Amino acid sequence: MLHNAFQPFGIVIALLTTGVGISFAGQLFGGRSFKVIAALAWLAVALRAGSYGLSHEILIISNSYGNIFLLTGLLVGAFAAIRKN
Repeated sequence: MLHNAFQPFGIVIALLTTGVGISFAGQLFGGRSFKVIAALAWLAVALRAGSYGLSHEILIISNSYGNIFLLTGLLVGAFAAIRKN
């Protein structure tokens, strides 16, 4: 929800924390495979947050900031996962 809170700085902070968090997962557990698992987990959570729930609530709204967050977050996560420590 940070990506939509403080426009345009919230999206930058959210994308930075995505990359840093995935990189930290690799450093903590000691392997690139754990970074890939963390990136896939981020993708699963982001896709679930972008779809309607039982009460029709949604966390990642389909506006320009939400779409940028999903697409760029996927790229940032993939880059962080394949990058060497």
